[in-house]
Amino acid sequence: MNLLEIENLSISFEQYVKGMRKRIINVVHDLNITVKEGEILAIFGASGSGKSLLAHSILGLLPYNAKVSGNYVFKGKSYNYSQLCTLRGREISLVPQSITSLNPLLKTKKQINLGLNSYEKSKADKIFKDFGLSEKVYDLYPHELSGGMARRVLVSSAIVKDVSLIVADEPTPGMDDDSLEEITKMFKALRGQGKSLLLITHDIDMATALADRIGIFYDGTIIEVEEACKFKGQGLELKHPYSKALLRALPKNGFLGPDEDIKKCLK
Repeated sequence: MNLLEIENLSISFEQYVKGMRKRIINVVHDLNITVKEGEILAIFGASGSGKSLLAHSILGLLPYNAKVSGNYVFKGKSYNYSQLCTLRGREISLVPQSITSLNPLLKTKKQINLGLNSYEKSKADKIFKDFGLSEKVYDLYPHELSGGMARRVLVSSAIVKDVSLIVADEPTPGMDDDSLEEITKMFKALRGQGKSLLLITHDIDMATALADRIGIFYDGTIIEVEEACKFKGQGLELKHPYSKALLRALPKNGFLGPDEDIKKCLK
């Protein structure tokens, strides 16, 4: 069963240029995607292609000058963009990409415990221990945390609430191998509980190991969604030329450029 369906999503930004003239920048266009219940869907693509805008749009977090069109269907109910804020923190949570999302004026414990009941606070304590974060971390401000520690705090705050969908925007940079393994186990456990995860990442190895399906983001839209098992070798089982070119360019494939057939299809 589908948990989230996004239909014909387009995102543009209105900006002032010289004088009082305005211009419209179209960033995401004609995007369609579905996240199933109990599924991990990874989104993979180049930097600046619009992946984070997709994540922020799902939670109604785009800036004031964003123009959004399209339809969101969550648990069978249709929402427009302005209504998505009603789901934020209740049904959908976000692991932000930037560690500066942490409030610099609040210690970690106060920050994590905001809006939590007693059961959720004890759950947060357990998650901290699972992530190798000691009680001393609770008394630290964000600027006193290492990059990996701050990432674990962000993930903890997103998964402590009993939500149906977690949107994780680049959740793992700066983490050591042990922390990465623990978070991978945690995400798999959440899937086992019937929760869904939309994982935005540049780590194709993590995506193939963790996700059920992988979507490729290119030029402001999703061009292909396939089972994770098809993202192997040089991508011969994939359909879109850009998807194949991405896999060919990976270090493990010797940084191969696109072959002649692929070049003809790319912009």
